[in-house]
Amino acid sequence: MTDVNIDDIGSIMKYAEQLIFTQTKIYCSELQRSLLLYVLQGERKNYEQIAAECGYSVTYIRQDVAPKLWQTFSHALKQKVTKANVKTILEKAILTRVGLKPELDATQDVLQNDPQAEAPSPASQAIAISPLPTVSTAAPSPSELPLSANILLVDDQPKNLRLLADLLEEQGYEVQEAINGPIALQVVSVAPPDLVLLDIHMPEMDGYVVCQQLKSNPKTRDIPVIFISAVDEAWDKVKAFSVGGVDYITKPFKVVEVLARVKNQLKVQQLQQELKAQNAQLQQAIQELQRLAVIDHVTQVASRYRFDQHLQVEWQQAIEQETSLSLMLCHLDEFEGYLQRYGYQAGDRCLYQIAHAIKRVAQRPEDLVARYGGEIFVIVLPNME
Repeated sequence: MTDVNIDDIGSIMKYAEQLIFTQTKIYCSELQRSLLLYVLQGERKNYEQIAAECGYSVTYIRQDVAPKLWQTFSHALKQKVTKANVKTILEKAILTRVGLKPELDATQDVLQNDPQAEAPSPASQAIAISPLPTVSTAAPSPSELPLSANILLVDDQPKNLRLLADLLEEQGYEVQEAINGPIALQVVSVAPPDLVLLDIHMPEMDGYVVCQQLKSNPKTRDIPVIFISAVDEAWDKVKAFSVGGVDYITKPFKVVEVLARVKNQLKVQQLQQELKAQNAQLQQAIQELQRLAVIDHVTQVASRYRFDQHLQVEWQQAIEQETSLSLMLCHLDEFEGYLQRYGYQAGDRCLYQIAHAIKRVAQRPEDLVARYGGEIFVIVLPNME
């Protein structure tokens, strides 16, 4: 058994690396360890600062190292993990592993509201866990899922990208960045985001053209686009909505407004996805009901409803084409006595066998064998000379 102290960053780091390897067979790189350590220590550093300290390109960290790290954690823990929530989720995973109810959020709330409140001692939080942990979490319903999402930022000003990226990542969103329209379209084709924040006035390809191309592609037309612009003119807003935008944010940004509009559009998209899923289930149910309506459940030949429809079509066709149409009724004599002697289950088996014996005779594609009711069968035979 290994003691893990949830108040000790080094102990949580060791647990996290062991968890990732156990669940995914992947080792963390040194850069990923450094990134995780910064986050667990609670240092409010953006990716630019981390890149400068580690000596790596900020683009490499933001678009490669960090996304892979959070995706690996998400796979290992079977829930959405981001820079903003990884520490809390790891602490809860440790408590869940040993069957204790996580109370970290309540403790943090007390400490935030009362700086003089005494935090639990490190010793009281030392928890014994097995060296090969597994975490099992029940999947919540779609309406209970947190509004965590992948957001693509498109702006030709790096300063604006950094500002928005830091703002959104602090809220737990995954962020991708593109400095112009062509790069944005390439990013979307490889990893479609849940939402696009799109600057309007960019060189080479403006935001209107980017949005039009997204909306013209069936694979990307449902991705919501929020336009960003320093221009607060009615004409720009009208055009933004006419090409498919769902909202419009004016520069300079107001943090509360940006977060509210992003959250609102993600919620709308979530509800639309739930509605699509429900509609798909409804269509399946309708198709199944239609199938059941035309098939007799006992004999598995056509039902009375199917017979009535089929006869009407064949009758009209015979009149128009002046062809023959034959109809045969088959009634089973003494079937009531058979039921009384052998029971209803045997009666159902008897009806099934008789129905399929008739089907073996009426084998043409245009022939129809149906159960008319009770122990009566009907056979429709078009074009019989």
